[in-house]
Amino acid sequence: MGTRHAVIVMAVLGATLAPCAAAPVDFIGAFYRDYFADPAAARKRHVDSGLFYSSGLRRLMDANRAACAKTERQDSKCGWNVDGDEFLRAQEFDPALTLSSSGFTASAAGANAVDVRFRLFPNEPDTQRAMRYVLVRENGQWRVDDVRDGENGKNSLRQLIAAESRYADASARDVAEAARWVNIYVQSESAESFARFAAFPLTVCETKGGCVPYQEKDARLPLLVRTLYLSYFDKGVLPLPAPRGAAREGKVARSGPFDYTFRQGQWWLSRVDLRRAPVRQKQPLPAR
Repeated sequence: MGTRHAVIVMAVLGATLAPCAAAPVDFIGAFYRDYFADPAAARKRHVDSGLFYSSGLRRLMDANRAACAKTERQDSKCGWNVDGDEFLRAQEFDPALTLSSSGFTASAAGANAVDVRFRLFPNEPDTQRAMRYVLVRENGQWRVDDVRDGENGKNSLRQLIAAESRYADASARDVAEAARWVNIYVQSESAESFARFAAFPLTVCETKGGCVPYQEKDARLPLLVRTLYLSYFDKGVLPLPAPRGAAREGKVARSGPFDYTFRQGQWWLSRVDLRRAPVRQKQPLPAR
């Protein structure tokens, strides 16, 4: 290990550095010292306090959370940091990992960037991580404005967050995606999950009779889902067509017994009409 790196490691291991230290390398080193010691406490001290990320990067993160909130009805993960540890860039690592055993180093990469290196498993060289933190000055203090893989500047955190937000927003505005999840929940007869997509009071039109409103947590919902499954997803019934519709406030799109209405940035199931007969497959002609 070079003299410069050794000095940096010793400073990180032995010094009590303030979260807003004078040099970028000290700022990042102090964070990782705390993070390896106690991740939850480090997040609270550095991240949750607003002392770690720049205001611009925090705005991107807030926008991502808002976009993902519109997809919470789905049984899928959403967000740039939901699949692993963003500070270790990994899903798996040595549970006993420490700053010292990881071989952590931090070195300046110009006036406002810091390169960090460490191993996820101390005895496995191929588990080394390399990340570059790009910092800016805000109110006289250093803040992280971007994070990139390695020293080549690829895979910008800013670009990743923006891409995740675009994907989540597009998913919320796609009526076919909403219908796909509704169909999945009907086929699995999951009334609770089905209800996540319903705009209550939900209008339900019976096969024989009029239309009545269903309220949230309505005791009739399980039977409704069961009826939908038997009528529209049983053998011999063609799959429901994918609904189409522009994501415009108040727009209605239809698929089989379902009406979807676009409201406040999302598609909602607004009507279930059991009077619409399922389309059954034609029986093949008998062989001669």
